Amino acid sequence: MTKKSTLNSLYSFVLAYISLQAWIFPITTQIDLYNLFFHTIVSITLFFLLVNLNNVKYNLDVHKFLVSGFFFIFIATFTNTLNEIFIQPWLLAVFFKDIVQLFGFMLVSYGIHRWITQNSNHSIKLKQLSEKDELTDVYTRRYFNDLLSDRLLMQHTKKGSFSILLINIDNFKNINELYSQVAGDAVLKRLANKLKDCIRKTDIVARWEGEEFIILLNNSNDEIAQQVAEMIRKSTELLCVQYEDEIINITVSIGAVTYRNELKSSKLVDYAEQGLFQAKNAGKNRVHLYEP
Repeated sequence: MTKKSTLNSLYSFVLAYISLQAWIFPITTQIDLYNLFFHTIVSITLFFLLVNLNNVKYNLDVHKFLVSGFFFIFIATFTNTLNEIFIQPWLLAVFFKDIVQLFGFMLVSYGIHRWITQNSNHSIKLKQLSEKDELTDVYTRRYFNDLLSDRLLMQHTKKGSFSILLINIDNFKNINELYSQVAGDAVLKRLANKLKDCIRKTDIVARWEGEEFIILLNNSNDEIAQQVAEMIRKSTELLCVQYEDEIINITVSIGAVTYRNELKSSKLVDYAEQGLFQAKNAGKNRVHLYEP
């Protein structure tokens, strides 16, 4: 309905503008058909561009600049087309061909600039949302998997190995049931911050699923993985999460594995999960280093 209304308005404007020029100005005796054809094609292109700009109406800020700008350019081009048919005063031709067209290009350029800036900011926000977990502000599982795959592809050209730590909060279900899911969220956020404090800037921490986190330790080996995992476990024992008037204490179980022998990313995580499973079976609040 809006597009049809816009089209009718433009039709009315074009007919009125042609009628006005035909009423005021005489027809020229020599019509340059080449120029007339060229300017007509450009005018028609701008006409349909104006109609289709309604598709940008979801972004009113950009829409108003583009519509105004292209409308001025259309007037300038259409006036130039009619100048091939009617004998227009030079002042009218100069005003529409130069001043109005220049103003139109300025508005269009500014509108496009706003559009590009907004899309760029939107793309950055979408990228951040796809990379970071909204609750804990650590990386997402998808981002971690992509990073791990890239790391494995580069492993044959890079020196040094790396390790994976899979961390699970012990008895997390009880925390949700005893306190609330909000309390559980507070625990997850607090632990995520603690994990970031326990690793180097070159290491990566991500939320794996639910109450599980995963860490990639660059330039690591079994000894380093064991040390870092133990540091995380002991730091978590001392962690006090305050929720309303309650203090919540937690522990974690950790499965660790170090890359070796051209393992696939899925297999590497499987080994970390097996290490975590053995840590849980041994009584929780433990670290188990899995050695394939």
